[in-house]
Amino acid sequence: MENYNQFNKITEVLFQEENGRGTRLLHSKNYSPTGDSGDTSVRDPATGLIYVSGSPLWVRQRDLGDARGWERTIMDENCNIKNEWSDPTPEATTHAAIYRNRPEVFGIVHTHSEWASVFGILGREVPLKLAGMGLEGFIPCAGYGHAGSPELNAFVVEVLGKDKNCCVMKNHGAIAVGDTLDRAFAVIAWREEVRQTA
Repeated sequence: MENYNQFNKITEVLFQEENGRGTRLLHSKNYSPTGDSGDTSVRDPATGLIYVSGSPLWVRQRDLGDARGWERTIMDENCNIKNEWSDPTPEATTHAAIYRNRPEVFGIVHTHSEWASVFGILGREVPLKLAGMGLEGFIPCAGYGHAGSPELNAFVVEVLGKDKNCCVMKNHGAIAVGDTLDRAFAVIAWREEVRQTA
């Protein structure tokens, strides 16, 4: 706990608050049906530091709606944690793996939303033509791996590639990326609508 009272740079505070806002949005938009699943992250383009959902080791949130900025975990892209009293989400390594592969990404949202979970349980990609919008192609489905495992990270990075902004994760949920956290949330919202229609 020696770092608990350290002076925080204003940019760190702002990025922590942005991630706290994103974590609360998971709850308010019902992308976390249990109230404690899913996570978000933002990356500072100037320093490369990643601000990811987390919680102090001695505090348990009632649900994601309670998330506060100061609780967010700060780490680099190799998952070296800067504020060691904050316990990162198990998927922190997945966020870091995506950031390492996608330099243009600065916001990530991982949900356990209803329709993402349905396709995840089925282990199927989502055919966009079933959405009735004249679209072609599909939302890919990444292979299965335990939360935050090297296997899952590799599957997600592979299916997102260099140009996809969303995928379903087998037996898990969905993940979306954007150049901001709000754009990643916009992708999640639209893709959830597509999955429901399909």
